[in-house]
Amino acid sequence: MSKDSGVKSKRKGKAIKRRRTVPIKKDGASGSSSSLTLDEARDYVYSYKRSEGLRTKTVVEYIKYADYLRDWLAEFYPEIKYIDEVTSGVIRDYINYLQRDHFNQRTKEFGLAPTTINIRLRNMSASFNTLHEEGVINVNPMATIRLLRTDEDTFIPLTDDEKVRLLSVPDQEEYAQFRDYVCMNLMLDTGIRGSEMFDTKIEYVDFKSRAIYLPGEITKNRKPRILPLSNEVMKLLIELITEVKHNWPETEYVFVSNFGEKYLPTSFTRRVRRYKDRAKISKQVSPHGLRHQFCRDYILNGGDVFSLQRIAGHSDIATTRKYVQLSGEDISGEHARFSPIARLRRRNSR
Repeated sequence: MSKDSGVKSKRKGKAIKRRRTVPIKKDGASGSSSSLTLDEARDYVYSYKRSEGLRTKTVVEYIKYADYLRDWLAEFYPEIKYIDEVTSGVIRDYINYLQRDHFNQRTKEFGLAPTTINIRLRNMSASFNTLHEEGVINVNPMATIRLLRTDEDTFIPLTDDEKVRLLSVPDQEEYAQFRDYVCMNLMLDTGIRGSEMFDTKIEYVDFKSRAIYLPGEITKNRKPRILPLSNEVMKLLIELITEVKHNWPETEYVFVSNFGEKYLPTSFTRRVRRYKDRAKISKQVSPHGLRHQFCRDYILNGGDVFSLQRIAGHSDIATTRKYVQLSGEDISGEHARFSPIARLRRRNSR
């Protein structure tokens, strides 16, 4: 501006900003105007995980568990607004709350099981690891957090009589109950995961080879695999698919609701509990338990752990071995069959 313009510059006397500066944090306090809010951090992780090619239902889990933490913070730490204000001490308070004070809607009791809490912790670790690696936060509050100790899996298998009672409960004259009957038979015959079963399309069923082909897009480890079927279960699937095609010709899925919509795992889980109660079975019975039952029965019936690993779709053989742990009664029975001394005595007594 020229000196003789007669207009005084509004910038005169003001400091010129040339270099970036970071707000100073006092006494090591975290949180600044440059940090992401809790919701912004959640959305950042969601976007990052989607860019990694994770399935939508997997990525949605990050949203769910981030919202759980955010809602808890809003009640017990309302002053925390930014993600870098979450410390390891806050996380430990959250863990204590989940262990003792969280009301479990399903069991109507206070406190979540250690395995359930560990699921949350693993998800939170993955989220905070991403934020730390991306430079969103300087300190990872999950770095010093360890998973809770859990008791060894106490799966109690069903007896043959209990399995018969469970399968006899559904009324096969009713479509929904017949569908559930086929579901339970399929899980006990193949160990298929619930999520895989309800994503199974009619085109995946090979009637000639009596098998289901699961493409990598629906399996947990993204590897395709083949599930051989017994003659009995194959017949049940043919009967169900025939009915589904007749009533809802536009659907592509094997298992559908009474309205022809894709059957939901949560609905099946609730119905299995009802069948268990009606069968007067006191043991825990769930879709995952039926998968576990298959793995155990497969080994006890003479199958080997390596073929079971392929059928069950375990990436690690250690997972397969965990699933086929035997009860004390099983071990006693197997020892009686294969004890070297018992075998020697049987041989000499002939």
